[in-house]
Amino acid sequence: MTARQKLATLVALVLLFPLLVIFFIPAELLEGLVQRGLAQEGYSFTAGRFGKAFPLGISAREVTIADGRGALLALDRLTVRPAFIPLLTGTVALTADAAIGSGSLSALWRAGRSGGISVDIAGLPLEQLPFFRSVTGATVKGLLRGELRLTGVAPRMNGFIKLEIKGGELAELKIGELPLPAVSDEAIQGLLRVKDGRGRIESLTFAGSGLYARLSGEIPLSASAPLELSLELMPKADFLERQKFVFLLLLKYLDSPGHYRIPVRGSLAKPTIF
Repeated sequence: MTARQKLATLVALVLLFPLLVIFFIPAELLEGLVQRGLAQEGYSFTAGRFGKAFPLGISAREVTIADGRGALLALDRLTVRPAFIPLLTGTVALTADAAIGSGSLSALWRAGRSGGISVDIAGLPLEQLPFFRSVTGATVKGLLRGELRLTGVAPRMNGFIKLEIKGGELAELKIGELPLPAVSDEAIQGLLRVKDGRGRIESLTFAGSGLYARLSGEIPLSASAPLELSLELMPKADFLERQKFVFLLLLKYLDSPGHYRIPVRGSLAKPTIF
């Protein structure tokens, strides 16, 4: 065997090793590895069924990821597989497909400096995401469509996050201890640009039910990093009258007739009103 053939064999074995590990390790051990890995980050993982996916991969049903606050993510189905074409070029990559109610999510993750993550979301019912109730105590509904494209290595990634929600409903939502107006049948659109690991909301607008709202400013991709956001509320007269108690609490943020500007500080994990 020539030196070139030996090198090619060695490279092939290195690339195939993680695939062989997945193939030969029992599903129970793989589930335990997932649970321990998430536990180190403070999360728990449970699945109604966990096993291998044909021809090579991991499949789970009735998946719940939670922390001390409660359930954060609930998936009807999740499948994770290695992406073979990037693997042939020496890049470790994984694909994931998930179903949440009538919605779907697909993702591709590639390792290395030239890698990143891409996610596409279609028709995802927000009321089936327990995150909002567990973390914010709010009722959130609507159908989400979105895409995420981030390249590079954390924490200095670049790209964008785009979302659109139809029939959006927000109720019992607070920032800190301050309640925000409840809205329904909203059309919500947003675009977040990411540069060197820091995001800037170019636009996040809410339109419908008598209230126009806009959120803008700098937002970090870390849950503990500081926020620097501005929330603008522009209610119509009848909407303001229906929720006048909430707007009385917001009176100090009235900067012109019919226009409220609320500075949001704190962090993603714990936002506060300045």
